[in-house]
Order: sequence, then C-alpha cells, then structure tokens
Amino acid sequence: MQSLKKYLFIGLMAVFAVTSLNIPAAQAQGPGAAATIPFNFSVGSTQFDAGDYRLHTEGSAGAFLALARIGGDTKFSMLIPGVNSDPNRGSYLVFHRYGTEAFLTKVVFSPAETYDLPRTAREKEILSGTNSGDQVEVPVGSAR
Repeated sequence: MQSLKKYLFIGLMAVFAVTSLNIPAAQAQGPGAAATIPFNFSVGSTQFDAGDYRLHTEGSAGAFLALARIGGDTKFSMLIPGVNSDPNRGSYLVFHRYGTEAFLTKVVFSPAETYDLPRTAREKEILSGTNSGDQVEVPVGSAR
C-alpha cells in the first residue's frame, strides 16, 4: 500500500511539473475568453501580474487551462471539471483572496464548460492559519 501511494504521489508530481511548464499549444483547443484582471494572482505555482489575459482550455477533454498575458508567454495549469451554480450567468473567473494574495480557483466559460483549479500548497498553507478569504469574480468576454 505504501509503494502504491509513493507511485501515485510521484505520478501526480510529474503531472504538476509538466502542467507548470511553457509548452506549445496542443491540437485540441477549447473555448477562449479574454479578461482584465485588476490584481496580482497565482495559478498553480506561477505568479501573474494584473493585466489583460487570454485563456482557453487545451487537451482532448479540456484538461488544461492555457493562460497568457497579452503579448506574453502562455502558462498551463491542470483543470478539474466543475459545476456552474448559476447557469444563467455569462463567462467569469473566480478568485479567492487572502489579504494581498489571490488564487484563481474557477473558470466558467459557459454552464457546460465550467472548471475548478486545484488548491495550491500556498493556498492550503494560508487556509490553515485563517478561517476564510474573500471571493472575487471577474467577468470575461469572448476571445475568438
């Protein structure tokens, strides 16, 4: 059982390492969006400055989020299929903020295209010392 946990951990770490690299775009590109994010934020272990961004899903099942600052490099992060609690709303991003730190936690392209991002080690560390943070939603528009 210990060896199974060890191999699972190593596999998850390998996936995380690959998703945090700059890699060329995959063939299957999902819906795209553009957003102006007015504060610095984190996705996975990558820090982003406030600014204008384009984002879309990558992979056969939309398993990765491609996020690029306009005129900058594209970064990738793993996605988990999520549930949109308000199917009548348009596209938006959800961030959790703790003081001056913000983490992208959900991407909603449409009611059928909703994704969650896993909590990072840093966010878990912050949560262990506080009860909660603020939730901030940023609307997005079509990038096509």
